[in-house]
Amino acid sequence: MGDQGTTLAEFVGQAGPLRGQALHRLAVTCVAALAKLHARGTAGVRLGNENVALGAHGQVLIGWQIAPAAGDLPEAEDVRAWADLVVFAATGAREGDLRALPPALRIAIQQCRLPDPAARPRSVEVLRVLLSRSVSAAVASVDDLLAKAG
Repeated sequence: MGDQGTTLAEFVGQAGPLRGQALHRLAVTCVAALAKLHARGTAGVRLGNENVALGAHGQVLIGWQIAPAAGDLPEAEDVRAWADLVVFAATGAREGDLRALPPALRIAIQQCRLPDPAARPRSVEVLRVLLSRSVSAAVASVDDLLAKAG
């Protein structure tokens, strides 16, 4: 991703973990992109530290790598990968201390990392939580997001 930005792994290695708005932007951008792909019926995305980059102006760039569907619930594996990515971005480690994260983000990560893939939330549900709005506003925002994707 070199010309388009610095990979998340490189950025965190050089500048340290993301905080505040930068972390929120990364989390929302990545889960919104997953929700778009899932709405189109695409799952099994290899979301990781090496294919997500941060641009010079703070934008989040994703270089998707679609893999053959792994297991029975590839969408559940995608949200798990999203959670792992956000934890790495926030802590610099795959298994970092989540106590400093905002409650909504921490809860979303914990839910996406549940051992039972069937118990994990869908990407669009995670997006609703991270939008931190009223339920009707969140639904409208997600519907608008997904309408633009189609």
